[in-house]
Parts: sequence; structure tokens; C-alpha cells
Amino acid sequence: MLQYNGGNKSKLKYLFTAEYKDDTRYEQNSGDVSISDSKRSCFFDIKQDELKKFSLHGEGNVFSVDLEDGHFEVNEIPFYLEEHIEGRKYRIVFWREHTHTLNPVIKEETHKIVYLLGWQTNDENGRNIQRNLRID
Repeated sequence: MLQYNGGNKSKLKYLFTAEYKDDTRYEQNSGDVSISDSKRSCFFDIKQDELKKFSLHGEGNVFSVDLEDGHFEVNEIPFYLEEHIEGRKYRIVFWREHTHTLNPVIKEETHKIVYLLGWQTNDENGRNIQRNLRID
């Protein structure tokens, strides 16, 4: 049976910043360790119901999603992926996809992380709608 139990922990290419409705901020630490539970990632600390804006920053770029009106920003340039409809409640969508390439002796050869940043909401009929950016 082939098992893989970790290996080199890759440095994250992008770290996040959460901006709340009361104008406070939470910044992900470089080790991605929750301040409230050391066995979890920093995302565990996010107060999702209080989010105003969520951003990824790194390599000289900033990717953001505004959860008040659903617009996105790339390096502070705003845009919408669909028409804005007043009164919708936007919820954060964020995850990282890790792809590991292992050789036959279970040594990691490559580790690529792809980020997904966006929002989800419900339309007037209750159907879930999502709009996301995929960031390599």
C-alpha cells in the first residue's frame, strides 16, 4: 500500500487578508496556523458572517472579492463577473488545491498550489450561484 504522510511543506504563494464590516482585519500568518486552534489553518479563524472583503496577496499582486456587492479586484482594478443585483447576500468561497508529484520512493518531486477565490449567493428562486477566480 502506497501512503504519503506529508513531506516538505511548501511555502504558500499567496496569503490572505480578511477585512470585516467593522473595519478590523485578520491576516493569515506564513505558517498558516490558526490562532485559536494550532491544529487548523488560519481560515478556521475567519468570522465569515462578518466579512466585507477577502484578498489574496503575493508576488506583487492582490486578488480580492468584495462580499458586500460581489465585485472582484485585481491589483485594485474592480470588475463584476455578472450584473450586480441589490440585496443579495454574498458568502466567501476560498480553497487551495494541492497537487503533489511523487517518485516511486515516495519523495516529493513537485508541489503546485492553485487558489480559488470567489463568492456564492442564491438567486430569486433559491438556486446557488457561484463566481470564482482561479489563481495559479
